[in-house]
Amino acid sequence: MKKTTWMCAVAAICLFAAPGLLGGAQAQELAEPDARFLQAAAASGMFEEQAARLAEKRAADGEVKAFAAKMLEQHRALDAELTTLAGRKQVKLPDEPSEPDRRTLEQLGDRTGPDFDTLYIEKAAVDAHTMANRLYETAARESKDPQVRDFAVRALPALAEHLAMSRKLQ
Repeated sequence: MKKTTWMCAVAAICLFAAPGLLGGAQAQELAEPDARFLQAAAASGMFEEQAARLAEKRAADGEVKAFAAKMLEQHRALDAELTTLAGRKQVKLPDEPSEPDRRTLEQLGDRTGPDFDTLYIEKAAVDAHTMANRLYETAARESKDPQVRDFAVRALPALAEHLAMSRKLQ
């Protein structure tokens, strides 16, 4: 009887300890710079999506509207992948863009027509994509997590194309 109790205790310890030991090997804590990259990338993507939605309604130039539509479509796909990755890595993403980007969205919300187009091209197209490219290039080069690094590397060609398109709009 004593032997049975002892074996049950050992089995219970193994059942409770094994998931922690095995899970620890799979769900290692993400390095702080990698977590910050995911958060910054999410905030950047939110800004670009919100700005693109404004452009669909407020832009005067057909090329600006076409650019915004493409950004909305492509950033939604990129952001969905980023959200999935962040979930797997247990990284809480922001609920809104960064403070400077929120101010830009307010400014865009107050403008229409050519005045909107000028600000949108400068801030949401050129500046935002310049920053996003730098952000993703750094992650592609320096990320310690292979999945985060792979995500950044795979996103770079599309972001480089977005930057080239935005510069062409200027």
